[in-house]
Amino acid sequence: MSDTLFGTDGIRGKAGVYPLVDEVITRLGQVLASRLHYDFPNITDKHKIIIGHDGRESGESIAAAIAAGLTAGGIDVDIVGLATTPCVAYLTYAGNYQGGVVISASHNPAADNGIKLLGHNGAKLANAIEQELESECLSDKLFAEHPHLGKIARCQDLCVDYTAWLRGEAFPDLDLSGQKILIDCANGAASEIAPRILKAFGAEAVLIHAAPNGTNINSDCGATHPEVCASAMLGHEYSAGLSLDGDADRGILCDSNGRILDGDTILAGLGKALAEQKALANNTVVATVMSNLALEVYLEKYQVTLLRTKVGDKYVSQEMRDGKHNLGGEKSGHILFGDEHGFRGDGIYTLLRVLQAIQSQKATLCDFASDYSDFPQILRNFKSSRRCSLEELPELHAECHNIDAELATRGRTVVRFPAPKCYYDSWSKPTTSNWSNSLCNASKKQHDAIIFWPTDHDNFISARVVISTLHCRGIPQWQHHRA
Repeated sequence: MSDTLFGTDGIRGKAGVYPLVDEVITRLGQVLASRLHYDFPNITDKHKIIIGHDGRESGESIAAAIAAGLTAGGIDVDIVGLATTPCVAYLTYAGNYQGGVVISASHNPAADNGIKLLGHNGAKLANAIEQELESECLSDKLFAEHPHLGKIARCQDLCVDYTAWLRGEAFPDLDLSGQKILIDCANGAASEIAPRILKAFGAEAVLIHAAPNGTNINSDCGATHPEVCASAMLGHEYSAGLSLDGDADRGILCDSNGRILDGDTILAGLGKALAEQKALANNTVVATVMSNLALEVYLEKYQVTLLRTKVGDKYVSQEMRDGKHNLGGEKSGHILFGDEHGFRGDGIYTLLRVLQAIQSQKATLCDFASDYSDFPQILRNFKSSRRCSLEELPELHAECHNIDAELATRGRTVVRFPAPKCYYDSWSKPTTSNWSNSLCNASKKQHDAIIFWPTDHDNFISARVVISTLHCRGIPQWQHHRA
């Protein structure tokens, strides 16, 4: 049995396999109930939690298990059923709730699932709070049944409030009348709400992969396969395309030419637009170490600083809060807009924000960040038997240092666990490949940490190396390939 439950985005795993088993989930509900009574001692009415899920086959049973623990601890539970993570987050913040729970594994396959815990402000819980909850959940502490048991209510109609907020408060002047927008819902949480939101703005939503059956979420569609939406855009008069992931907290756009706009491209376009409007807080954009080096170089042209965090939108959010920044995100399509949307990733909100920007410029999505493109990069995945710092891998560390010295300001190497990664943009593809090969050879010498032969995937941490270098003037760029 593992001594950890929470990862970078809540609890994740195979449904029905530890830790996503009823006993652990119900106990988590009891621990959370106890914490809510402690954190909100002056609530005159019942404490209340809202729960939503992304449509996986295991979603309802996990929701029932955590609700059982919450109600045993005296917490009322509202279950909205199929709902996007940003919708549940907004309802948590705007409603009379002390917290929220999202049952989702985001972009992962249907057999996986997860639990995201939200604070009363709709934001993901801080690491320190998750660790305290985890410690109690794994302890031998007994929880007595609360004298006033909580009640469970079904409240599917609450999602209307989220649509009303988007239309009436977030984008009151946005008019999309006459536009047709293609949305790949990934057979997930946005399948019902996406067309309602677009209709509220006067647009017609044309949906693909919007028939969740519990087992088809993210299957060859959605934000992890934006090429599907991009291909479907061709030959039709769609003004924009949007690929969502299972819980719709990330979104990848595409224009009528089939150009894919990932998180870096969106940050480039919005960063430039906000800087020109003098509306970009601190003239700063926050991203992670995985954002392409091209984004950093592009933003520098507009006197915009790019700050980098560890991988995970919660780290981007924390940096934005600490520095009072209003734009950040990840290459995967998690885009955060500061206080205006509670530092929450929201694929549909991102679409509306970009459409608002191009409408104010009297432009089209084809014009948005049209002068931005990624530098070529190579990403290599390895197996690792343990997490460790790069300094503990002397051969690999030395080779990274040598490559960084050769690249100077033209590129960088990034190694992280889980998954070692390396990014390159260079004069020629053979040079890039040579760098990649040298890192692979160095990695193979670290037999104590990096495993290259076939093994049981569940027993090993994935490790990646990504190498990125600057594209040099006059040399054509190569298509970026996702790992």
